[in-house]
Amino acid sequence: MNIRSFKVIPGTIILSLFFPFQFLQAKDILIMKGNKSYEGTFQGYKNDKFYFLPDGGKTVNGLRSFAEKLVIDPPAIVTITQRGKKKVEDWKLKSYEKSTFLFDNNGKEVSMPGMQISAIEMGLDFGRAAGGGGGGQEDGANAENKPLKINLNDLSALVKESNSTPEQTRAFERYKTARTTYDSFLEASSAMVKTMDHTTGAAREDILNKLRKRKNDEQPLLGELKQAEKELLTVFPQIKVTSPPGQ
Repeated sequence: MNIRSFKVIPGTIILSLFFPFQFLQAKDILIMKGNKSYEGTFQGYKNDKFYFLPDGGKTVNGLRSFAEKLVIDPPAIVTITQRGKKKVEDWKLKSYEKSTFLFDNNGKEVSMPGMQISAIEMGLDFGRAAGGGGGGQEDGANAENKPLKINLNDLSALVKESNSTPEQTRAFERYKTARTTYDSFLEASSAMVKTMDHTTGAAREDILNKLRKRKNDEQPLLGELKQAEKELLTVFPQIKVTSPPGQ
């Protein structure tokens, strides 16, 4: 889903759905033997199987013995389970090729033979938005839970121009407060992620634990924003929601 802006035209606001911040869109590639390739989102690896969600399709389970190449773009934070060893957390998976996984550990590339790894789980990653936006049931549900990005300046202008009722004014104020609170929360989380990327050891683990908690704390803020958004669209029929061309 692409980012689109909108503008006020006489008595109407046309806006498009899009994500609240410009996170990097996951565009992973899995190539299987026989030149069969998939573009979409890597979901994990377990018991010698790759789990991959192609754009607009259903999850593919590909045996490692039939996989030629996996490219993770952008690299994904993962937890690695090695056979007979402790789990390794918060490394970044970059690729798989020639029976070997390539990881990034705080800027240092580390290679691991596929036969030594029993599982790779996707970690908490604020900087990597899931792809696969082709209209599947799961993708549709995720899209519905994303807030609209309504320009507050344009919305304020609409409120003034339309001689809004008390009900409309209350809805506008509620939405403005919810949006500001939610955006500020996400900005703080993004800043913490950037700090974590340059931190190691116990300090990095402390930030990661805080980010995990913030992921839960985000839900009530998002819930209030979606309720305020729903109320806003109800009392302002001038606001029309459209999808970007080709989406």
